[in-house]
Amino acid sequence: MGVEAQADREASRALYARVVSDPGWLLSVSEEITDAIHADLPELDRAQGIRVSTYASTESVLRQLAEMVALGHDPAEAGLPAAAIEYAREFVRRGVTIDALLRAYHIGHATFFRRYAARLHEQLTDDVELALGMELGATWTFDYMQALTRSLVTRYGEERDRWVRSATAMRTETVRALLAGELLDATAAGQRLRYELDRQHLAYVVWSVQDAPGEEFGGLERAALELGLSVGFSSALVVPLGRQLVAAWVGSHDCRPEIPGTFGIDSPAGAEMLAAFGEPGHGVLGFSKSHREAMHARRVATLSGRRARSVTRFQAVALTALASVDPVLARDFVAEELGALAAQDDDTMRLAATLRAYLEEHSSPRRTAHRLGVHENTVKHRVKHISEILGRPVDDRVGELLVALRLARLAGLDSERG
Repeated sequence: MGVEAQADREASRALYARVVSDPGWLLSVSEEITDAIHADLPELDRAQGIRVSTYASTESVLRQLAEMVALGHDPAEAGLPAAAIEYAREFVRRGVTIDALLRAYHIGHATFFRRYAARLHEQLTDDVELALGMELGATWTFDYMQALTRSLVTRYGEERDRWVRSATAMRTETVRALLAGELLDATAAGQRLRYELDRQHLAYVVWSVQDAPGEEFGGLERAALELGLSVGFSSALVVPLGRQLVAAWVGSHDCRPEIPGTFGIDSPAGAEMLAAFGEPGHGVLGFSKSHREAMHARRVATLSGRRARSVTRFQAVALTALASVDPVLARDFVAEELGALAAQDDDTMRLAATLRAYLEEHSSPRRTAHRLGVHENTVKHRVKHISEILGRPVDDRVGELLVALRLARLAGLDSERG
């Protein structure tokens, strides 16, 4: 850069510094930027007291700008002043998006430069000086705002992660206390959770069968929220219960959900997830009861080797869940009821599957044959052979036989059977 050009640039910087160093002018611009931001983002006015924070943040950003210009600092080195950091925190706490925060900064930039340009026109009559002042002002201010917004995005993300972890920890602690019976005050607990407890609740759990570091809660949370939407609820309370397990609740005053048999989420990790539902329950006790049922349904689904994306409802596995609470008693029960029919070779397992279908179809050979895709006589022949293995008619102790057959299919019991 030539001597003359350097001199022009220094003169322009001095002019820029003189314009933006006027304290009264900066306060006036701060007020105008605050008005412009709140006019363009009406959602901010719904947040009580945030206008004061908008002004404080704006004033701190402009005061820092004036100081950096006066000292000849590089605008690209600018960082967020303390009031601007607190403003970002407030956006996070109030649930206002980063897009809205960036929009506020763009509005501030445009308003500031419009006022700066008007100020130059008031003070200068020389067209060359005016052009140089406009050019340097535009370049310096743009570089300054670029540096601030880069820092802003990073800071907002950090604050949001911190806030989410803090809020999640509080929700999880409150939920654990509710499930343990330590909190029975529905109003107080509901305020902590931001979830109304004095109504009907439907609990469910979502878990992953594959370890996915870094995506434990986020991916499962998205799946739980999507599953809540699929059963007709726009929002859900979701808390982590473990590295690969989240619990969720949806609620209404007339809880009659239609629960799907499968669910999906658009991510590779989603292919490895499963879900289980309890039954609706009312109030704090119903909140806990429905969750217990969902966890029992999850246990049965896991022992049964359910496929990923499948949904297990407690109502459908209640008897199996109850009978399998004690694995030792369950294995003894299976051995006592089924005898040799509990063997794990292919031929015996085919007979056991036929008996289960036959009993579930109320001892109808025709319906059983249709269900299994075999001839009716095949069913009759198998049932006769099964009676011989059991040493009694298959219509004797039907309830016990069905429970034993369902328990026999649980992987956890099979693996431990001698």
